[in-house]
Amino acid sequence: MIAAVLLIAGCDNASELAFEEAPGGLRSIAYLKSTCTAASVPVTEDIVIRGRVIANDHYGEFSKTLVIEDESGGIPIAADHPSLAVDYPFGASLTVYCNGLVLCDYGGKIQLGTTPDASGAGRIPRAELSRHIRRETPAETPPEALTVAFGDISARHIDTYVRFDGVRFAEPGPWCDLDPETDRRVTTERLIVDEAGNTFLVRTAGTCLYAKEPVPDGTGSLKGVIDYFGGKYTLRVTNRDTEFVSAEALPTTYP
Repeated sequence: MIAAVLLIAGCDNASELAFEEAPGGLRSIAYLKSTCTAASVPVTEDIVIRGRVIANDHYGEFSKTLVIEDESGGIPIAADHPSLAVDYPFGASLTVYCNGLVLCDYGGKIQLGTTPDASGAGRIPRAELSRHIRRETPAETPPEALTVAFGDISARHIDTYVRFDGVRFAEPGPWCDLDPETDRRVTTERLIVDEAGNTFLVRTAGTCLYAKEPVPDGTGSLKGVIDYFGGKYTLRVTNRDTEFVSAEALPTTYP
């Protein structure tokens, strides 16, 4: 009887995924990215990374994508999940078990997911997310963005959380343009200007919940993730984090 009970208990434990540290311990995100030496590289080592969520699909900004960052840099993770922000909220600490996933160099930016397609890394199926991603802590405090100037941006800032202060949008209008053929909002780039007249591009996904709303007027601050493709840097606002002086610029609250 005792042996049977122990056997049942053992089977119950075996049915749950055990998140144990991989041999060799944790690696930095920068190390993981350095192993991507081709357009597509399967991860066959027991590489484990840990970082905080700096972007997800909250407000529809990064659909099917998580971006995490540690002290060495950041990386996007393609995930087939309808509501990533619920399971992996902004600021949460995640441990990612990379063995069995695939690194993809898409336009000069390293992504993590499955076998890539024409739009970059393939998405990790929802049923497999728990095998690879563990949420360590709740999002008690938000991540702190690094304050930078336009001219500071370089390769080391790709997929990291930054803040631009003293900026304004060059022209009024909605965050995203309307496609007259489909009557849908499309991913759009808007120019922002700093106090010295320097410019930078803000890229906003047509899927975001505030796509049709006007960009903030006046001068203020934007926080977001630095994106990169084919030699061009852009800022993608995350968690709808904007601070502008005008009342009209205050963000709309969404569930």
